[in-house]
This record gives sequence, C-alpha cells and structure tokens, in this order.
Amino acid sequence: MGRGLKRLIRLLIIFLVIVFILIGLPLILFHMKTEAPIDQYNDATENAFYQALDDNLTSLVVDSEEDTMSIRVTDTFINRVIQKQLSAGNDKYQVATYEGELAYDYMVFVQDVVGVKGVWTTLTDDALTLTAGADILINGTVFYQTGLEMRFNIVLSENDQYFLQIDKIQIGNINLPKKQAFALTSSIVNMLTSKSLNDMIAEQLSFGTFEEEELSLVIGEVGLTEYLYTIDPTLSALLKLIYRESLLVLDISNGGFDIQLSMNALRRLITDLDAPSFTKWDSESDKVAFMADFALQAVTNALLNPLDPYIDLEEADINAILDYTLGEDVQFELPIEFMLNGVQKEYSFASTNLFLRLNDDELSAHLKMSLTKTDLVGSFDMQFNLNTNVSMNANGDIVLTVIDSNLGTIDIDNETLTALIGTLDPNLMVGDTLVIPEEKVNEMFEGSNIVINDSYVNGGLLRLHYGLAG
Repeated sequence: MGRGLKRLIRLLIIFLVIVFILIGLPLILFHMKTEAPIDQYNDATENAFYQALDDNLTSLVVDSEEDTMSIRVTDTFINRVIQKQLSAGNDKYQVATYEGELAYDYMVFVQDVVGVKGVWTTLTDDALTLTAGADILINGTVFYQTGLEMRFNIVLSENDQYFLQIDKIQIGNINLPKKQAFALTSSIVNMLTSKSLNDMIAEQLSFGTFEEEELSLVIGEVGLTEYLYTIDPTLSALLKLIYRESLLVLDISNGGFDIQLSMNALRRLITDLDAPSFTKWDSESDKVAFMADFALQAVTNALLNPLDPYIDLEEADINAILDYTLGEDVQFELPIEFMLNGVQKEYSFASTNLFLRLNDDELSAHLKMSLTKTDLVGSFDMQFNLNTNVSMNANGDIVLTVIDSNLGTIDIDNETLTALIGTLDPNLMVGDTLVIPEEKVNEMFEGSNIVINDSYVNGGLLRLHYGLAG
C-alpha cells in the first residue's frame, strides 16, 4: 500500500472519529425514547378532580355540620393541566379530525424542527419525577428522539415545609452529576427559548422558592402566603392563622398530593354580631351633606356647652363614615370558577366591608367572609372580631386598645393580629393597640369644621369632645 494511500486512510479515520465525536456520540448520548401519557389527556381526568372539589365546596355551603375539606391532587390531573397549558396555542392537538397531521401529535413546535411531545409527572410517596420529551423532525419525519428526566426527592420538614430536592437529572442517556446536568439543561433550554432554566422555573412557579445552589424547590407557609398576598392580603393573613392552628394537613402518597383543611374552627359563631343598618354614601355630595348637618349640630352644642362641647355618634353614622373612607381597600371578592362535565361551576369567596359595633364602653370591629355558590341557597361564613376600648393620645390620634380578638373558635394572639391588621396598614398596630393617626381622623371628618380632642364609647355611642376650627 502506497504512502499516499496510507496517509489518506489515516486522514479518513481521523475525520470519521471527529464526525463521530461531534455528531454520532451526541446522537447516542442524547437519545431518549419517551411517550407522553396521552390516555390522561381527556376531560374525565380533570372531571374527577373538579367533581371532588365541587362536592367539598357544596357541602361547606349547604351543610352547617360539615367541618373538613379533603381533596387529592393526582399526577394524572397535574399532567392534564400541563398539557392544556402547553397546547393552548395548538387547537389540533389530539383532535381526531386532524389525525395524521404533525400538530395532532405534538403540543408545541420550536423553530419548526423540534416537536415537543409534552411534559409530565409521576408521583410516588417519596419522589416526583418530571419527564419532558421531544422529537427532531426533518421534512415532517422523525429523525431523532430525545428527552429529559428530573427526579425530586420529597421531604416534609417539621415546620410543614416541603423540600423537593433534585436527586437525578438525566438528559437522553447521560446521567451527569446534578449540578453539571442542571447547567447543561439550562444551556439547552436557553438555546431553545433564550431563557435560563432558573428563569423559566421562576416564571412558571406560582408559589414556592427554587434554590439554585441547593437544587431544591421549597414549598411552605412563607411561599404560599406570599403567593396569596398577590391575590389578596386578607387571604394571606388567613393562611397564616390556618398554619398557626395546624388546620392544614398535607400528605403525599402514590395516589397523589392530599390536602385536608379543618374548617369547623373557622366557622362563624351564632353569637357573632351582624352589620348594623346604615345608609351608604354614594358620592362626595353625600359626605358633604352629612358633614354640613354635623357641623351645624357641633356649633349648636358648642353654644349650649361652651366649656366642653361634645357630640355623640350612633353606629349608623360611624359605619357610613368608615364605609366611605375605606372604599374597597378592605373588601375583597375571589371568584372560584371551573368546568365540570361541560357545566360552568361558579363559587365566590367574598367579604363585607369592615363594620363597627358599639356596646356599653367598647367598640368592636368585624369583617365577615362568606363562601357561596351561584344558584345555591346557603353559605359558609367566617367572621373576624376585634373588641377594643377607645381613647385619644396627646398627638390627637385615636387609640383602640385591644381587649380580645377571634375568628370562629380561634382566639387570635397579638402576633397573628398584627399580621392580620398589617394587611390594612403595616403601621396601624402598635403593641396591643391600633393607632389611627390624627390626619386620618381629620380626613374622616373633613368638612365638619371641628377638631377632636378626646373620644371614647359611652352607653353604646361614640362620644367626641371637640373644639371648633378657626
């Protein structure tokens, strides 16, 4: 064999080795055959969950003896939710009319060459496995199959936090050390989406915290309450109370993620006070008219008792002033809507505005919250109650000294009360008192032409000692 031919063969072998390293080896290493759980992508899968949810919510609304809400979130339901989200932009996916088209088989296409089969989960009592599958297509024909598998070990800590720590990341046939695999996965995701894997997790994760250093997802009271705070601060404070009283029990098994919430302790007591009747102010002109009458009465009282004029306000007047001043700052309404067997189910969790009651020498504040269902008689009611004594400090601030507070049969301690009141105003609670600043008091009585210098409850009326503004 000539020297030139040997050199040519050597170059050819080197070339083939390079081609194998650059192309063949990655094709072998990244190959993974995956099959999405298509049998779970149907209405029956989600109807099973929503039927249980509907039964639980309905029982709370109509049955005054029902005290527990129990529901199981299965991996099949999670997979159906993921599928609907991923294929939201593809109305041909798994629709029989389009069988034979690529859009029927793949949820999403990336750059017209990568067909995403989907992302799905498998849940056991100690682990959650997340699988993603995709095919590379050339002229509509599958050229290559690949996938990703991430296994999370699930650990429940003593403070009721779930730690989902990455135990394994497998890309195709490669099973690298966790941090290297995470970095490689992030690079691939970045190539396809221009986002890091950490960014994508942060965007898609409604609650919980992903800690990249520990490669763990933490789901607990802090993450859940922060998530609820974005929906409504009152819900966040309510969850804090539920955690404090150990009313929420979470468990994971082969069957799914079990949630049990004890509700009876939260139920409104028959002794809880109702909101008093009062005429709402619909506009600024209603306030102006009231304050004009109020100012006239204040002048008359000052003439009759010039050394120490005072005026008594009834519950109806106080609640009209409070309702108008607060507006919708405290009131909330959270709709709960879902489809069950093709029928729209509509629930609402909503509150009244904050209202006040006067009794002897005490002032009490109340917020009633109700779960109701459209076209169904009944409701599940809860009510926050706060009893106080009223006084005024040297700065002209109204001071409410807390006597006690409760929600259902739960007595609320000062720490929890501070968290609850903090949803209204983080500066309102000072020790065991609520301090309403002088400027807020003046805002409430703007247009009355009086300056309040003392206040307290006397015989079920709010007595205000005042001077006339100059």
